[in-house]
Amino acid sequence: MINEYSMQKVLIISKKDGNRFLERALAEYCPSAAINKVSDSGKGIELLRRERADAVFIDSALAVDNTNFFREIQKNNIDSPVVVIVEKGKEIIAAEAIKEGAYDYIVQGTKDTGTLPRVVERIRNSINLRKEREQLPGERERQAVLFSQIWKSQKWWQNIIDAIKDYIFVLDNKYRILRTNKAFAGLFGKDPADIIMMPYYELYGLEEPHEWCNIHKDNDRVSTGAVERNVNGIVYLISSFPIFHDQHDAMVYIMKDITETRRLKDQIYHMDKLSSLGTLTSGVAHEINNPLTGIIGYTEMLLMNHSGENTEKYLRNIYDSAIRCKRIVENMLTFSRQKQPHKYPDNINDIIDKTLELHEYWLKSTNIEILRNYGKVPYTAVDRQQMQQVVLNLLINAEHAISETGRRGRIEFKTDYDKDANNIIITVSDNGAGIPPEILPKIFDPFFTTKPVNVGTGLGLSIAHGIIAEQGGTIEVKSETGVGTLFTITLAKKDW
Repeated sequence: MINEYSMQKVLIISKKDGNRFLERALAEYCPSAAINKVSDSGKGIELLRRERADAVFIDSALAVDNTNFFREIQKNNIDSPVVVIVEKGKEIIAAEAIKEGAYDYIVQGTKDTGTLPRVVERIRNSINLRKEREQLPGERERQAVLFSQIWKSQKWWQNIIDAIKDYIFVLDNKYRILRTNKAFAGLFGKDPADIIMMPYYELYGLEEPHEWCNIHKDNDRVSTGAVERNVNGIVYLISSFPIFHDQHDAMVYIMKDITETRRLKDQIYHMDKLSSLGTLTSGVAHEINNPLTGIIGYTEMLLMNHSGENTEKYLRNIYDSAIRCKRIVENMLTFSRQKQPHKYPDNINDIIDKTLELHEYWLKSTNIEILRNYGKVPYTAVDRQQMQQVVLNLLINAEHAISETGRRGRIEFKTDYDKDANNIIITVSDNGAGIPPEILPKIFDPFFTTKPVNVGTGLGLSIAHGIIAEQGGTIEVKSETGVGTLFTITLAKKDW
Protein backbone atom coordinates (compact mmCIF):
# COMPACT_ATOMS: atom_id res chain seq x y z
CA MET A 1 0.00 0.00 0.00
CA ILE A 2 1.33 3.42 -1.04
CA ASN A 3 1.26 6.17 1.60
CA GLU A 4 -0.64 9.39 1.10
CA TYR A 5 2.62 11.22 0.49
CA SER A 6 5.12 9.40 -1.73
CA MET A 7 8.54 10.35 -3.09
CA GLN A 8 8.18 12.89 -5.88
CA LYS A 9 11.81 13.86 -6.50
CA VAL A 10 14.84 11.60 -6.20
CA LEU A 11 18.49 12.52 -6.86
CA ILE A 12 21.05 9.82 -7.74
CA ILE A 13 24.75 10.80 -7.49
CA SER A 14 26.78 8.05 -9.14
CA LYS A 15 29.57 7.52 -11.64
CA LYS A 16 28.62 3.89 -12.25
CA ASP A 17 26.27 2.70 -14.95
CA GLY A 18 25.82 -0.38 -12.77
CA ASN A 19 23.40 1.56 -10.59
CA ARG A 20 20.70 1.35 -13.23
CA PHE A 21 19.25 -1.37 -11.03
CA LEU A 22 18.38 1.40 -8.60
CA GLU A 23 16.43 3.34 -11.24
CA ARG A 24 14.46 0.25 -12.16
CA ALA A 25 13.78 -0.55 -8.51
CA LEU A 26 12.66 3.03 -7.78
CA ALA A 27 10.37 2.94 -10.82
CA GLU A 28 8.75 -0.14 -9.27
CA TYR A 29 8.44 1.07 -5.68
CA CYS A 30 7.97 4.80 -6.40
CA PRO A 31 6.33 5.10 -9.82
CA SER A 32 5.51 8.77 -9.31
CA ALA A 33 9.11 9.80 -8.49
CA ALA A 34 11.01 12.02 -10.93
CA ILE A 35 14.63 10.82 -10.99
CA ASN A 36 17.52 13.19 -11.57
CA LYS A 37 21.08 11.89 -12.08
CA VAL A 38 24.50 13.55 -11.69
CA SER A 39 28.00 12.05 -11.58
CA ASP A 40 29.60 14.61 -9.26
CA SER A 41 28.81 15.34 -5.61
CA GLY A 42 29.44 19.06 -6.12
CA LYS A 43 26.78 19.22 -8.81
CA GLY A 44 24.48 17.30 -6.52
CA ILE A 45 24.90 19.95 -3.80
CA GLU A 46 24.10 22.68 -6.33
CA LEU A 47 20.88 20.94 -7.33
CA LEU A 48 19.85 20.44 -3.71
CA ARG A 49 20.47 24.12 -2.98
CA ARG A 50 17.98 25.08 -5.68
CA GLU A 51 15.39 22.42 -5.10
CA ARG A 52 14.76 19.93 -2.31
CA ALA A 53 14.75 16.20 -3.10
CA ASP A 54 12.72 13.67 -1.16
CA ALA A 55 15.72 11.30 -1.17
CA VAL A 56 19.37 11.35 -2.28
CA PHE A 57 21.18 8.14 -3.28
CA ILE A 58 24.99 8.46 -3.54
CA ASP A 59 27.87 6.06 -4.22
CA SER A 60 29.90 5.32 -1.11
CA ALA A 61 33.09 6.35 -2.91
CA LEU A 62 31.69 9.85 -3.49
CA ALA A 63 30.17 10.07 -0.01
CA VAL A 64 33.04 8.81 2.13
CA ASP A 65 36.12 9.77 0.14
CA ASN A 66 34.83 13.31 -0.25
CA THR A 67 33.95 14.26 3.32
CA ASN A 68 32.94 17.75 2.15
CA PHE A 69 29.67 16.28 0.83
CA PHE A 70 28.16 15.73 4.28
CA ARG A 71 29.74 18.95 5.51
CA GLU A 72 28.07 20.90 2.70
CA ILE A 73 24.75 19.16 3.41
CA GLN A 74 24.87 20.44 6.98
CA LYS A 75 26.27 23.82 6.05
CA ASN A 76 23.41 24.54 3.63
CA ASN A 77 20.71 23.13 5.95
CA ILE A 78 19.76 20.52 3.36
CA ASP A 79 17.43 18.11 5.12
CA SER A 80 17.02 15.58 2.31
CA PRO A 81 17.74 12.05 3.60
CA VAL A 82 20.99 10.71 2.10
CA VAL A 83 21.19 6.97 1.36
CA VAL A 84 24.64 5.51 0.64
CA ILE A 85 25.11 2.82 -2.03
CA VAL A 86 27.77 0.26 -1.03
CA GLU A 87 29.14 -2.82 -2.68
CA LYS A 88 28.37 -6.22 -1.21
CA GLY A 89 30.91 -7.19 1.44
CA LYS A 90 31.83 -3.54 2.18
CA GLU A 91 29.05 -2.74 4.62
CA ILE A 92 31.67 -1.38 7.01
CA ILE A 93 31.89 1.70 4.77
CA ALA A 94 28.18 2.27 5.33
CA ALA A 95 28.71 2.41 9.09
CA GLU A 96 31.24 5.20 8.70
CA ALA A 97 28.96 7.07 6.30
CA ILE A 98 26.08 6.88 8.80
CA LYS A 99 28.43 8.24 11.44
CA GLU A 100 29.12 11.21 9.15
CA GLY A 101 25.41 11.91 8.66
CA ALA A 102 23.92 9.40 6.19
CA TYR A 103 20.27 8.46 6.69
CA ASP A 104 20.62 4.79 5.65
CA TYR A 105 22.33 2.53 3.10
CA ILE A 106 21.53 -0.04 0.41
CA VAL A 107 23.69 -2.78 -1.07
CA GLN A 108 24.34 -2.41 -4.78
CA GLY A 109 22.53 -4.97 -6.97
CA THR A 110 20.69 -6.70 -4.10
CA LYS A 111 17.10 -5.82 -4.90
CA ASP A 112 15.86 -9.23 -3.82
CA THR A 113 17.13 -8.78 -0.24
CA GLY A 114 14.41 -6.28 0.51
CA THR A 115 16.95 -3.59 1.48
CA LEU A 116 15.55 -0.95 -0.88
CA PRO A 117 11.87 -1.43 0.05
CA ARG A 118 12.73 -1.04 3.71
CA VAL A 119 14.65 2.17 3.05
CA VAL A 120 11.92 3.53 0.78
CA GLU A 121 9.30 2.84 3.43
CA ARG A 122 11.32 4.70 6.05
CA ILE A 123 11.70 7.67 3.72
CA ARG A 124 7.96 7.65 2.97
CA ASN A 125 7.19 7.72 6.67
CA SER A 126 9.52 10.66 7.18
CA ILE A 127 7.86 12.46 4.25
CA ASN A 128 4.48 11.95 5.86
CA LEU A 129 5.72 13.39 9.12
CA ARG A 130 7.41 16.33 7.39
CA LYS A 131 4.33 17.16 5.31
CA GLU A 132 2.12 17.14 8.35
CA ARG A 133 4.48 19.46 10.20
CA GLU A 134 4.90 21.81 7.25
CA GLN A 135 1.20 22.51 7.39
CA LEU A 136 1.94 24.49 10.54
CA PRO A 137 3.16 28.11 10.07
CA GLY A 138 6.97 28.44 10.19
CA GLU A 139 7.48 24.70 10.73
CA ARG A 140 10.11 24.37 7.98
CA GLU A 141 12.26 27.09 9.54
CA ARG A 142 11.91 25.54 13.00
CA GLN A 143 12.76 22.14 11.56
CA ALA A 144 15.92 23.48 9.92
CA VAL A 145 17.02 25.08 13.18
CA LEU A 146 16.29 21.89 15.10
CA PHE A 147 18.23 19.80 12.57
CA SER A 148 21.23 22.13 12.89
CA GLN A 149 21.08 21.97 16.68
CA ILE A 150 20.97 18.18 16.63
CA TRP A 151 23.97 18.07 14.31
CA LYS A 152 25.97 20.42 16.51
CA SER A 153 24.97 18.45 19.61
CA GLN A 154 26.19 15.20 18.03
CA LYS A 155 29.52 16.76 17.13
CA TRP A 156 29.83 18.29 20.59
CA TRP A 157 29.33 14.95 22.32
CA GLN A 158 31.69 13.21 19.91
CA ASN A 159 34.37 15.79 20.71
CA ILE A 160 33.80 15.24 24.44
CA ILE A 161 34.18 11.46 24.06
CA ASP A 162 37.31 11.89 21.92
CA ALA A 163 38.83 14.21 24.55
CA ILE A 164 38.68 11.44 27.18
CA LYS A 165 42.03 9.65 27.43
CA ASP A 166 40.53 6.45 28.83
CA TYR A 167 39.75 3.85 26.17
CA ILE A 168 36.04 3.78 25.29
CA PHE A 169 34.39 1.42 22.80
CA VAL A 170 30.94 -0.08 22.17
CA LEU A 171 30.52 -3.70 21.01
CA ASP A 172 27.58 -5.51 19.46
CA ASN A 173 26.70 -9.13 20.25
CA LYS A 174 29.30 -10.33 17.72
CA TYR A 175 32.09 -8.37 19.46
CA ARG A 176 32.22 -5.86 16.59
CA ILE A 177 33.08 -2.24 17.35
CA LEU A 178 30.06 0.02 16.85
CA ARG A 179 31.55 3.21 18.29
CA THR A 180 34.89 4.18 19.78
CA ASN A 181 36.87 7.22 20.82
CA LYS A 182 40.16 8.37 19.36
CA ALA A 183 42.17 7.14 22.38
CA PHE A 184 41.20 3.49 21.85
CA ALA A 185 41.79 3.61 18.10
CA GLY A 186 45.09 5.43 18.64
CA LEU A 187 46.23 2.61 20.93
CA PHE A 188 46.62 0.56 17.75
CA GLY A 189 47.83 3.40 15.52
CA LYS A 190 44.48 3.76 13.74
CA ASP A 191 41.60 6.20 13.32
CA PRO A 192 38.14 5.34 14.66
CA ALA A 193 36.81 4.96 11.09
CA ASP A 194 39.39 2.22 10.43
CA ILE A 195 38.09 -0.12 13.13
CA ILE A 196 34.31 0.37 12.99
CA MET A 197 32.51 -3.02 12.59
CA MET A 198 35.78 -4.86 13.24
CA PRO A 199 35.90 -7.59 15.96
CA TYR A 200 37.78 -5.84 18.74
CA TYR A 201 39.95 -8.83 19.69
CA GLU A 202 41.57 -8.86 16.24
CA LEU A 203 43.22 -5.57 17.18
CA TYR A 204 45.01 -7.49 19.96
CA GLY A 205 46.05 -10.23 17.53
CA LEU A 206 43.67 -12.75 19.13
CA GLU A 207 41.29 -15.27 17.63
CA GLU A 208 38.69 -14.97 20.38
CA PRO A 209 37.62 -12.36 22.94
CA HIS A 210 39.21 -11.86 26.35
CA GLU A 211 37.57 -13.59 29.28
CA TRP A 212 36.49 -10.21 30.72
CA CYS A 213 34.51 -9.33 27.57
CA ASN A 214 31.01 -10.36 28.62
CA ILE A 215 28.53 -9.80 25.78
CA HIS A 216 24.77 -10.45 25.81
CA LYS A 217 24.07 -14.01 24.72
CA ASP A 218 20.65 -15.60 24.08
CA ASN A 219 18.82 -12.55 25.40
CA ASP A 220 20.49 -12.92 28.82
CA ARG A 221 21.05 -9.48 30.28
CA VAL A 222 24.47 -8.70 31.75
CA SER A 223 24.76 -6.26 34.64
CA THR A 224 27.25 -3.46 35.08
CA GLY A 225 30.66 -4.64 36.29
CA ALA A 226 34.31 -3.74 36.72
CA VAL A 227 37.44 -5.89 36.84
CA GLU A 228 41.20 -5.35 36.96
CA ARG A 229 43.14 -7.15 34.26
CA ASN A 230 46.70 -7.17 32.93
CA VAL A 231 46.52 -6.67 29.16
CA ASN A 232 49.81 -6.72 27.29
CA GLY A 233 51.78 -5.74 30.40
CA ILE A 234 49.49 -2.85 31.43
CA VAL A 235 47.02 -3.06 34.32
CA TYR A 236 43.56 -1.77 33.37
CA LEU A 237 40.37 -1.18 35.31
CA ILE A 238 37.81 -2.41 32.77
CA SER A 239 34.24 -1.23 33.37
CA SER A 240 31.29 -2.54 31.35
CA PHE A 241 27.81 -1.07 30.93
CA PRO A 242 25.00 -2.85 29.04
CA ILE A 243 22.75 -0.73 26.83
CA PHE A 244 19.66 -1.39 24.75
CA HIS A 245 19.15 0.93 21.77
CA ASP A 246 17.24 0.71 18.51
CA GLN A 247 16.19 -2.89 19.30
CA HIS A 248 19.81 -3.99 19.65
CA ASP A 249 21.83 -5.02 22.71
CA ALA A 250 25.32 -3.61 23.07
CA MET A 251 28.04 -3.20 25.71
CA VAL A 252 29.99 -0.06 26.51
CA TYR A 253 33.54 -0.71 27.74
CA ILE A 254 35.84 1.76 29.44
CA MET A 255 39.47 0.75 29.98
CA LYS A 256 41.42 2.91 32.44
CA ASP A 257 45.18 2.51 32.79
CA ILE A 258 45.81 2.01 36.53
CA THR A 259 49.34 0.60 36.28
CA GLU A 260 50.83 3.51 38.24
CA THR A 261 47.94 3.52 40.71
CA ARG A 262 48.46 -0.18 41.35
CA ARG A 263 52.21 0.35 41.85
CA LEU A 264 51.56 3.14 44.38
CA LYS A 265 48.98 1.00 46.15
CA ASP A 266 51.47 -1.85 46.49
CA GLN A 267 54.09 0.62 47.68
CA ILE A 268 51.76 1.99 50.36
CA TYR A 269 51.00 -1.57 51.47
CA HIS A 270 54.73 -2.28 51.66
CA MET A 271 55.35 0.90 53.69
CA ASP A 272 52.55 -0.01 56.07
CA LYS A 273 54.08 -3.48 56.49
CA LEU A 274 57.48 -1.92 57.23
CA SER A 275 55.91 0.42 59.78
CA SER A 276 54.26 -2.48 61.60
CA LEU A 277 57.46 -4.49 61.46
CA GLY A 278 59.43 -1.53 62.81
CA THR A 279 57.16 -1.30 65.85
CA LEU A 280 57.46 -5.05 66.45
CA THR A 281 61.22 -4.99 65.94
CA SER A 282 61.71 -2.21 68.48
CA GLY A 283 59.92 -4.14 71.23
CA VAL A 284 61.68 -7.43 70.46
CA ALA A 285 65.08 -5.73 70.29
CA HIS A 286 64.70 -4.15 73.72
CA GLU A 287 63.57 -7.45 75.23
CA ILE A 288 66.59 -9.28 73.76
CA ASN A 289 69.04 -6.54 74.65
CA ASN A 290 68.57 -6.94 78.42
CA PRO A 291 69.61 -10.63 78.72
CA LEU A 292 72.39 -10.07 76.16
CA THR A 293 73.91 -7.41 78.42
CA GLY A 294 74.00 -9.94 81.26
CA ILE A 295 75.55 -12.66 79.05
CA ILE A 296 78.30 -10.33 77.84
CA GLY A 297 79.02 -9.00 81.34
CA TYR A 298 79.28 -12.41 82.99
CA THR A 299 81.38 -13.78 80.13
CA GLU A 300 83.87 -10.92 80.50
CA MET A 301 84.17 -11.69 84.23
CA LEU A 302 84.79 -15.39 83.55
CA LEU A 303 87.42 -14.53 80.94
CA MET A 304 89.31 -12.50 83.54
CA ASN A 305 89.23 -15.42 86.00
CA HIS A 306 89.40 -18.41 83.69
CA SER A 307 91.46 -21.50 84.15
CA GLY A 308 92.40 -23.79 81.30
CA GLU A 309 92.84 -23.26 77.60
CA ASN A 310 89.59 -25.00 76.59
CA THR A 311 87.57 -22.91 79.02
CA GLU A 312 88.95 -19.71 77.52
CA LYS A 313 88.13 -20.97 74.01
CA TYR A 314 84.54 -21.75 74.94
CA LEU A 315 84.05 -18.46 76.72
CA ARG A 316 85.52 -16.58 73.76
CA ASN A 317 83.00 -18.29 71.47
CA ILE A 318 80.17 -17.32 73.80
CA TYR A 319 81.42 -13.73 73.97
CA ASP A 320 81.79 -13.41 70.17
CA SER A 321 78.32 -14.86 69.58
CA ALA A 322 76.79 -12.50 72.14
CA ILE A 323 78.53 -9.50 70.54
CA ARG A 324 77.17 -10.59 67.14
CA CYS A 325 73.66 -10.80 68.58
CA LYS A 326 74.12 -7.36 70.13
CA ARG A 327 75.05 -5.91 66.73
CA ILE A 328 71.98 -7.53 65.16
CA VAL A 329 69.79 -5.98 67.85
CA GLU A 330 71.39 -2.57 67.25
CA ASN A 331 70.70 -2.94 63.54
CA MET A 332 67.09 -3.82 64.29
CA LEU A 333 66.73 -0.72 66.46
CA THR A 334 68.24 1.41 63.71
CA PHE A 335 65.87 -0.14 61.18
CA SER A 336 62.87 0.64 63.36
CA ARG A 337 64.18 4.23 63.60
CA GLN A 338 63.73 4.49 67.32
CA LYS A 339 66.98 6.46 67.54
CA GLN A 340 66.55 10.13 66.81
CA PRO A 341 69.04 11.32 64.17
CA HIS A 342 71.34 14.19 65.08
CA LYS A 343 71.97 16.23 61.95
CA TYR A 344 74.88 18.61 61.62
CA PRO A 345 76.61 20.18 58.60
CA ASP A 346 79.02 17.63 57.20
CA ASN A 347 80.85 16.74 54.00
CA ILE A 348 79.75 13.58 52.19
CA ASN A 349 83.21 12.99 50.70
CA ASP A 350 84.78 13.00 54.18
CA ILE A 351 82.10 10.63 55.53
CA ILE A 352 82.85 8.12 52.76
CA ASP A 353 86.62 8.37 53.35
CA LYS A 354 86.32 7.81 57.10
CA THR A 355 84.08 4.79 56.54
CA LEU A 356 86.54 3.25 54.07
CA GLU A 357 89.36 3.75 56.57
CA LEU A 358 87.41 1.77 59.19
CA HIS A 359 87.16 -1.10 56.71
CA GLU A 360 90.67 -0.79 55.28
CA TYR A 361 92.07 -4.05 56.69
CA TRP A 362 89.26 -6.14 55.31
CA LEU A 363 89.54 -4.46 51.89
CA LYS A 364 93.23 -5.33 51.64
CA SER A 365 92.62 -8.97 52.55
CA THR A 366 89.88 -9.39 49.90
CA ASN A 367 91.94 -7.92 47.03
CA ILE A 368 89.27 -5.39 46.12
CA GLU A 369 90.22 -2.09 44.48
CA ILE A 370 88.44 1.00 45.79
CA LEU A 371 88.01 3.94 43.40
CA ARG A 372 87.25 7.37 44.80
CA ASN A 373 85.77 9.70 42.20
CA TYR A 374 84.70 12.68 44.28
CA GLY A 375 83.15 15.83 42.91
CA LYS A 376 83.02 19.19 44.64
CA VAL A 377 80.00 18.86 46.92
CA PRO A 378 78.77 21.39 49.49
CA TYR A 379 78.25 20.72 53.17
CA THR A 380 74.78 19.45 54.09
CA ALA A 381 72.98 18.66 57.34
CA VAL A 382 73.12 14.88 57.91
CA ASP A 383 73.57 12.40 60.74
CA ARG A 384 77.21 11.36 60.27
CA GLN A 385 76.91 8.04 62.08
CA GLN A 386 73.85 6.98 60.09
CA MET A 387 75.40 8.00 56.76
CA GLN A 388 78.52 5.99 57.65
CA GLN A 389 76.27 3.00 58.26
CA VAL A 390 74.68 3.45 54.82
CA VAL A 391 78.10 3.56 53.14
CA LEU A 392 79.30 0.56 55.13
CA ASN A 393 76.20 -1.50 54.29
CA LEU A 394 76.55 -0.76 50.57
CA LEU A 395 80.28 -1.54 50.76
CA ILE A 396 79.70 -4.92 52.45
CA ASN A 397 76.92 -5.72 49.97
CA ALA A 398 79.30 -5.02 47.07
CA GLU A 399 82.03 -7.16 48.65
CA HIS A 400 79.72 -10.17 48.91
CA ALA A 401 78.61 -9.69 45.29
CA ILE A 402 82.23 -9.61 44.12
CA SER A 403 83.19 -12.67 46.19
CA GLU A 404 80.65 -14.73 44.20
CA THR A 405 82.51 -14.07 40.93
CA GLY A 406 86.01 -15.21 42.01
CA ARG A 407 87.61 -12.35 40.05
CA ARG A 408 89.46 -9.20 41.11
CA GLY A 409 86.94 -6.75 42.43
CA ARG A 410 86.35 -3.06 41.87
CA ILE A 411 84.10 -0.77 43.90
CA GLU A 412 83.70 2.88 42.89
CA PHE A 413 82.36 5.67 45.08
CA LYS A 414 81.37 8.73 43.09
CA THR A 415 79.87 12.02 44.27
CA ASP A 416 78.47 15.00 42.40
CA TYR A 417 76.35 18.09 42.99
CA ASP A 418 73.36 19.05 40.84
CA LYS A 419 73.14 22.83 41.24
CA ASP A 420 69.84 23.14 39.37
CA ALA A 421 68.03 20.61 41.58
CA ASN A 422 70.17 21.45 44.66
CA ASN A 423 70.84 17.73 45.14
CA ILE A 424 73.94 15.78 46.19
CA ILE A 425 74.32 12.58 44.16
CA ILE A 426 76.19 9.54 45.55
CA THR A 427 76.74 6.44 43.43
CA VAL A 428 78.25 3.14 44.56
CA SER A 429 79.02 0.67 41.76
CA ASP A 430 80.72 -2.73 41.66
CA ASN A 431 81.68 -5.39 39.14
CA GLY A 432 80.11 -8.22 41.13
CA ALA A 433 77.69 -10.95 40.16
CA GLY A 434 74.73 -8.57 39.78
CA ILE A 435 71.19 -9.02 41.04
CA PRO A 436 68.70 -11.22 39.13
CA PRO A 437 65.65 -9.27 37.84
CA GLU A 438 63.20 -11.37 39.87
CA ILE A 439 65.04 -10.51 43.11
CA LEU A 440 65.67 -6.82 42.42
CA PRO A 441 62.28 -5.55 43.74
CA LYS A 442 62.84 -7.35 47.07
CA ILE A 443 66.34 -6.21 48.04
CA PHE A 444 65.12 -3.42 50.34
CA ASP A 445 62.71 -5.75 52.18
CA PRO A 446 63.77 -6.44 55.77
CA PHE A 447 65.34 -9.85 56.44
CA PHE A 448 65.50 -10.67 52.73
CA THR A 449 68.89 -12.15 51.88
CA THR A 450 70.43 -14.61 49.45
CA LYS A 451 73.51 -15.07 51.62
CA PRO A 452 74.16 -18.27 53.59
CA VAL A 453 73.21 -18.64 57.25
CA ASN A 454 75.55 -16.74 59.64
CA VAL A 455 76.76 -14.53 56.77
CA GLY A 456 73.99 -11.94 56.55
CA THR A 457 70.80 -10.92 58.36
CA GLY A 458 69.00 -9.31 55.43
CA LEU A 459 68.79 -5.97 57.23
CA GLY A 460 71.69 -4.07 55.64
CA LEU A 461 69.91 -2.63 52.59
CA SER A 462 66.67 -2.18 54.53
CA ILE A 463 68.53 -0.10 57.10
CA ALA A 464 70.22 1.91 54.34
CA HIS A 465 66.85 2.56 52.71
CA GLY A 466 65.32 3.64 56.03
CA ILE A 467 68.18 6.00 56.87
CA ILE A 468 68.16 7.68 53.47
CA ALA A 469 64.38 8.13 53.71
CA GLU A 470 64.88 9.64 57.19
CA GLN A 471 67.40 12.03 55.68
CA GLY A 472 64.78 13.09 53.12
CA GLY A 473 66.50 11.39 50.18
CA THR A 474 66.01 8.47 47.81
CA ILE A 475 68.03 5.36 47.00
CA GLU A 476 67.63 3.48 43.71
CA VAL A 477 69.33 0.44 42.21
CA LYS A 478 70.17 -0.79 38.74
CA SER A 479 71.79 -4.15 38.11
CA GLU A 480 72.76 -6.52 35.33
CA THR A 481 73.46 -10.15 36.05
CA GLY A 482 77.13 -10.99 35.53
CA VAL A 483 78.10 -7.33 35.04
CA GLY A 484 77.52 -5.51 38.33
CA THR A 485 75.26 -3.26 40.37
CA LEU A 486 74.85 0.50 40.74
CA PHE A 487 73.22 2.19 43.76
CA THR A 488 72.29 5.87 43.41
CA ILE A 489 71.56 8.02 46.46
CA THR A 490 70.02 11.47 46.02
CA LEU A 491 70.12 13.87 48.98
CA ALA A 492 68.67 17.37 48.97
CA LYS A 493 71.22 19.87 50.25
CA LYS A 494 70.05 21.13 53.62
CA ASP A 495 71.47 24.02 55.58
CA TRP A 496 71.79 23.83 59.34
